[in-house]
Amino acid sequence: MKSPTILALSILACTGLSQKICTPSFDYCADELIKSKGFTDADLKSAIKGSEYENEKINSILYHCTNPGMVGHPKLCANGCLNSVQEGSKKC
Repeated sequence: MKSPTILALSILACTGLSQKICTPSFDYCADELIKSKGFTDADLKSAIKGSEYENEKINSILYHCTNPGMVGHPKLCANGCLNSVQEGSKKC
């Protein structure tokens, strides 16, 4: 039988220690997703893998949150993604 501590650690390991959270239908720049939303460089590169933007720098991509913790529908920003004061209303 497992102790409560081992069970709790197993649950944390299965669910992940850092949660990726973004608001569906909002747009985000890579730096915001990495700094405050729990995403990694690898997550963002994975999101554009297989798209026409696969070889672009992640900071040149505008990511659209499709579900909490998921990004997709990338858009290339020729001059980089521009941050704004309001969350989720980033643009190129």
